[in-house]
Amino acid sequence: MIEEKDILHFTTSIEMVLKELHMEKGVSQGKPTGLSQSDVNIEFANKYKVTLNMGRMESKPSFGVTKLFLLCDYFDISITNFFERVLSKQKREIINFLKDKESKRRQKSTNN
Repeated sequence: MIEEKDILHFTTSIEMVLKELHMEKGVSQGKPTGLSQSDVNIEFANKYKVTLNMGRMESKPSFGVTKLFLLCDYFDISITNFFERVLSKQKREIINFLKDKESKRRQKSTNN
């Protein structure tokens, strides 16, 4: 039986891979800090004529197969390789990512 925690870990792994991919693409284009989410949104819209909100996709990955195909094409990665990367994330790595994300969220809310 799949537990809610398993779904959270899987979607977090997707979030992590999407973040890695847009950073890697930016670095390969000569941007030392990678592409911003809005860079990805603009390039994606220009290339595919499809609106994308990379920030939302990274924070709450939930998208259809068509968008997955387009994302993989955009990042020049096969769907197989995409899911290999997702499945390679270790439990400790996922937990640390979630803790860091929560810490940043708390810090942001106390600054507002």
